[in-house]
Amino acid sequence: MIDLKNIKNIILDLGGVILDLDFESSIDQFKKLGITDIVDLYQIPEHYPFFKQFEIGLISPGQLREEIRKATGNNISDDEINDAWNIISVGFTKESIETVLKLNRQFRLFLLSNTNAIHEVYYNNQLFEGHGIKNLTEIFEKVYYSHDLHMRKPDAEIFEFVLNDSKLIPEETLFVDDTLVHIETASSLGIKTYHLSPPQRIEEIFSL
Repeated sequence: MIDLKNIKNIILDLGGVILDLDFESSIDQFKKLGITDIVDLYQIPEHYPFFKQFEIGLISPGQLREEIRKATGNNISDDEINDAWNIISVGFTKESIETVLKLNRQFRLFLLSNTNAIHEVYYNNQLFEGHGIKNLTEIFEKVYYSHDLHMRKPDAEIFEFVLNDSKLIPEETLFVDDTLVHIETASSLGIKTYHLSPPQRIEEIFSL
């Protein structure tokens, strides 16, 4: 369990924390489309900068799809790309949403996610279809998305922006993320942190 003594604010990551992800299904789907190096496309940003550009909102969904076609040399339809892109998002469990709702009643609660315009539409649809909640903005005081802010984790500037924008004191703020490098940046700024590691679930780490 997390020690919440002196904590007034909580910042949650999205994917891997409250939203279940399936990376393998997305990779497999792209392979079926003839894109066998999708992992390399994302993990080597200096070779394929459009992934990072999309995640920080510098290019549109249409531009991303065109860049994928050019990079792969395959004439893939928009729907095929969207389907392969979105299959990573499994959805929200009843337990994770209940945990968020409980936290929101007891703390100032925020969401900070490296995400993109295509995924935002898709997972909010999943949220509504599965739980009757139209948008994540309804269950957080404020959501912060990389593609809206034009910055992303693990860069310190996005954490500093959130702290300043919502007037949060680092020592009174807890950040929960499943990516260690994000945790390290937050810790360096004085934010209390918790690294959520699979198979651990968010509902297991809070005693509410």
